[in-house]
Amino acid sequence: MNIQDNYLKNRKNIFFSQNKDIQNHREKLINIFENDSFDKKNNESLKNINLKNFIDFKYKYLIPEETSVINNNHENIYSIVSVNGQCSSFKDDKIEITKILDEDYNDFSENNTIEKNDHFVNLNSLFLNSGFKIVIKKNNNIKIKISNIVTDDGLTIFQKNNYICEEGSSLNLIEEYENKNNSTSNILNVIKLEKNSQLNHFLIQDNSLNHNLIITSHSSCKKDSHYTQKVYNFSEGYVRNFHYSELIETNSEADLQGIFFLKDNNISNNKTFVSHLAEGCKSNQVYKGILNDRAKATYFSNTHVDQVAQKTEGYQLSKGILLSDNASYFSKPELKIYADDVKCSHGSTIGPIDENAIFYLRSRGMSKIAATKILISSFINEELSSIDDDQMAEIIQKKLVRYLSKVK
Repeated sequence: MNIQDNYLKNRKNIFFSQNKDIQNHREKLINIFENDSFDKKNNESLKNINLKNFIDFKYKYLIPEETSVINNNHENIYSIVSVNGQCSSFKDDKIEITKILDEDYNDFSENNTIEKNDHFVNLNSLFLNSGFKIVIKKNNNIKIKISNIVTDDGLTIFQKNNYICEEGSSLNLIEEYENKNNSTSNILNVIKLEKNSQLNHFLIQDNSLNHNLIITSHSSCKKDSHYTQKVYNFSEGYVRNFHYSELIETNSEADLQGIFFLKDNNISNNKTFVSHLAEGCKSNQVYKGILNDRAKATYFSNTHVDQVAQKTEGYQLSKGILLSDNASYFSKPELKIYADDVKCSHGSTIGPIDENAIFYLRSRGMSKIAATKILISSFINEELSSIDDDQMAEIIQKKLVRYLSKVK
């Protein structure tokens, strides 16, 4: 079913459908898709994919019968089960969780850094059917683990979540995506860090072959705030990670990191984009990938430094290991600098595993497979050793062992 038919048939079940301004905006988006009036060849959001699979689909959404679970078993530690993008309301003296309300629309729509020609974000705007808001109250230090569950085959989840860290707050957030059904999840996280707040954000992605995950985030950082994001993609299905960050006040920082482990015919598209809009801010963008068989990946890293953003520090790095001649990894770093007092750099290295290192290890009595696994582990050792959460480290280590067990 095409975009227009899907929308007309289901719009009563889509959020904000009664808002006339939003209706007009959505009609413009429909015209873009229906008239085919966008550049597929040069659009970063469409690399390596068959767009028809995502715009000619059957819309299906089920409001879950199960109530999502919110537990506070330990002081300052919360556990949430989000079902089909829905989350129950909850409130205490540290956090507040609410479902999307009509008056929240601006919190989910004003994301200037996200490119207007990102068609997956446009689809999210068209068919928004789930999501929630989490507020971390002022001067609290907490941990939240969210398990994102999709209940049925064929579901199309279009979800927007809003995270707000109030002044002086600190949040360790773990999001797990581990679905084994034939569905599509299109998720936008809107993240706001107030003055002197901190968010350490871990995303664990381990979906089955037929589950598509499209996840986009937009974070904005005020004075002395710090946003760290670490993505670990072990999925067999298609995954797109596009993450944007704005440093809007002085001494704010964004650290966007990712590691993906691909095999078979798997595809992963990745992008990070940091906008420096104030003086004395820092950014770090580092993605690494291991690709086997016929796997394909892209990574676009972008740093924009506004003319007022003097004393900027920005760093970009992309590294990839190709374990097969048929695997491919395309990396494109980009710097746009309009200030003159900056420290910015970028680098990219992609290639097969070091044969000299393999030869050295084999000369010490090690098999080729064992040597390859050791080199892969050392390739990502820095990222893994930097995980200061024991629960996270154990989860990632187990998934790495599973991936390495299939390397031949």
